[in-house]
Amino acid sequence: MLRYIIKRLLAGVLTMVVLITVAFFMMHAMPGGPFSPSEEKNVPVEVLERIAASYGLDQPVWKQYLNYWNNLLHGDLGISYKTVGTVNEKISGHFPYSARVGGLAVLFSLLIGIPLGLIAALYRGKAADLATLALATVGISVPVFVLSLLLSYLFSSKLNWLPTYGLDSWLCYILLVVCLSLNPIAYIARQTRSSMLEALEQDYVRTARAKGVSELMVVVKHALKNALTPVITYLGPLIAGLLTGSFVVESRFAIPGLGYYFVRSISDRDYTMIMGIVIFFGLFVVICNLVSDILLAIVDPRVKLTND
Repeated sequence: MLRYIIKRLLAGVLTMVVLITVAFFMMHAMPGGPFSPSEEKNVPVEVLERIAASYGLDQPVWKQYLNYWNNLLHGDLGISYKTVGTVNEKISGHFPYSARVGGLAVLFSLLIGIPLGLIAALYRGKAADLATLALATVGISVPVFVLSLLLSYLFSSKLNWLPTYGLDSWLCYILLVVCLSLNPIAYIARQTRSSMLEALEQDYVRTARAKGVSELMVVVKHALKNALTPVITYLGPLIAGLLTGSFVVESRFAIPGLGYYFVRSISDRDYTMIMGIVIFFGLFVVICNLVSDILLAIVDPRVKLTND
């Protein structure tokens, strides 16, 4: 197990190095910059050049890259070019908003997706199975931005039941959680259904039934444990994606989370903010995937043996 964890950690470190390098040079390859001349602001070019020089943006890109790594290794993500404060402060201040919404979305996805897939497998070919497959198809097919617009129009503009901005009350979370959860629910339900159907056909399930074990114990103790393997694999990127903020949903509902500030930083060419959120998101994905792999190795020892 220790060797397995070390290999995953080394792979995570390599992934972060590649991610930071690619993101840095792609960001600087985009046209324009945080202090490019603008007709709307009408600021003299000389002033903009002095501001850019004060942040070191007049240096060659390779030197900026080395300077960024030097600061990053000291835990400094830099100062935001467009807002007051450091990137570290922005992430620590706005991540809790994304984490609250994302945490509820993850919990809701698991509580709905797993039972739906289980019911669909147990009632294969019947109304419950067909309804689950239809819901899963819709959930995977409909983009998040389309779903958010439709739900906002129906429940806010027409019915006036739910707010479409802020997190002032529990009602504000409903549309957010539903929009973030529909796609994961559909994926989890389909994965649970297919893996459950496969597990129910295994020899150990037939043996348990032949010994007179109750159907409930066969399903819960024997089949469901192995059926959850693909769900555990999917859990890592799901948690990372939802807890760090959905860019589309947070922008659509004006939630001051990381997703909202990431979209804003791109339009503002705020290099340090873009890099800070990309690094935070990438590190979160690596950690969640590592935890997911460890849980998978615990649940299914064959994974550990194969990778060792």
